[in-house]
Amino acid sequence: MTNPYSYSRPVPELIERYRATYSGAVYDVLDELGYPNQALAMDIKPIDNTWVMAGPAFTMKGIPEPTGDAKLRERRIHMFGAMKEAGVPIIDVRDCSFDMQAAHYGEMNATVGGACGVVGALVDGGSRDTKFLLERGFPVFARYLTPVEAVKRWSYYDWQLTVSLRGALTSTVQVSPGDFIMGDLDGVVVIPRDLVVSVLEKTEELIRHEDAVRAEFEAGEDPVAVYQRHGRL
Repeated sequence: MTNPYSYSRPVPELIERYRATYSGAVYDVLDELGYPNQALAMDIKPIDNTWVMAGPAFTMKGIPEPTGDAKLRERRIHMFGAMKEAGVPIIDVRDCSFDMQAAHYGEMNATVGGACGVVGALVDGGSRDTKFLLERGFPVFARYLTPVEAVKRWSYYDWQLTVSLRGALTSTVQVSPGDFIMGDLDGVVVIPRDLVVSVLEKTEELIRHEDAVRAEFEAGEDPVAVYQRHGRL
């Protein structure tokens, strides 16, 4: 099986460089490349407005589970083992099967996950234990906060498969292991694995261009002349 976390650049470098960009610029590049539907639903936001998250996806599928099946819950221990085996910093990406009843992430997930290489969580559902997550500075992006425990309401099912998260322009956006996640206050975008490096380079180029244009405006140059010189704003 092909390693989903093998890129032409080291993962820590990719994470650092993506964190230095911003979601709007990444989205603009994806849009220009013909991938306009890579933004997630607008209500998936960071718990703390200052958090920025970037990294390759480790995907998980959860399902509503009203009986509290112990075997299903025990599976998560094996999932954390698989996270550690990835051998690179990863983002815990959770498809919660559109469940809206419970918290699908919390402080214990962050504690165990962090020990297994997880550097952030993207949850198409709920989170709790917010005080502890804020104290840890562990970035979690979720749809809502709730104190409701997931036991007898929702459970882990499978991982490292293609999952579907709610989208901004489409009903869902597919995320596969190794796709790159980039999120900030504006929202979250998903960069397909095969485009991770090229999108990053084009995004950095776009930001350099924007910085140059901004400097010309701030220097008091004529807006029309700046526009004619650069062709875009």
